Amino acid sequence: MSGPLLELRGLEAGFGRRSVLRGVDLSLAAGETLVIAGPNGSGKTTLLKTAAGIIRPLSGKVFVEGRDGGLLSKKEWALRRAYIFQAAFPSWPFTVYETVSQGRHFRKGEGGGKDAVERAVAAAGLEGFEDRPVTELSGGEYQRTLVARAMAQEAKILILDEPCASLDPGYRVMVMDLLGKMTGEGAAVMISLHDLDLAVRYADRAVLLYGGTVHASGAPGDIFGEGNLTGIF
Repeated sequence: MSGPLLELRGLEAGFGRRSVLRGVDLSLAAGETLVIAGPNGSGKTTLLKTAAGIIRPLSGKVFVEGRDGGLLSKKEWALRRAYIFQAAFPSWPFTVYETVSQGRHFRKGEGGGKDAVERAVAAAGLEGFEDRPVTELSGGEYQRTLVARAMAQEAKILILDEPCASLDPGYRVMVMDLLGKMTGEGAAVMISLHDLDLAVRYADRAVLLYGGTVHASGAPGDIFGEGNLTGIF
């Protein structure tokens, strides 16, 4: 399709009647990485959950591949976007293979599921880990497992909430390199990051949230300059 894969128009979002975000306009194109940054409480998680269809907007619209997200079913959302939340330590000892296979839930019956899971495991550098319970993985290995699950889902849009938080620098780079492989194959990535060095290195565009509104938007090197950050972080 032509045009953005994901578009937010005049978005106001929050919980109940409490507005957290106001007047947000964003778009995300195929092959693009868009970083969402801002201090704690600026609305990053609310923005990502609304963009992923988990929270309904208070006003405004979310368009997914040109369609009104408010009219999409749960399955239609799952076929179009994958969402990776802020990962706590896993509670259930599913194996790596079982966890990655969960990405195929809404694609059962399509065929090619086993191949898709095996490709995702290999791309994430998890070969040899297939039978290991996720409760026995390091933080970086578990994050790569979650990204592999999203790859197996074969959605065009990937939305991630702080996937590099609490990871060692080497694992942060591994996760971002893996996401780069996905955008290189035409996926679109929207990701929140606290690590602004990673944002400058990997993002095509960046948005800086402050007080529930878009404070700045553009090239990462410009957005994260000292002038925009003074008094924010």
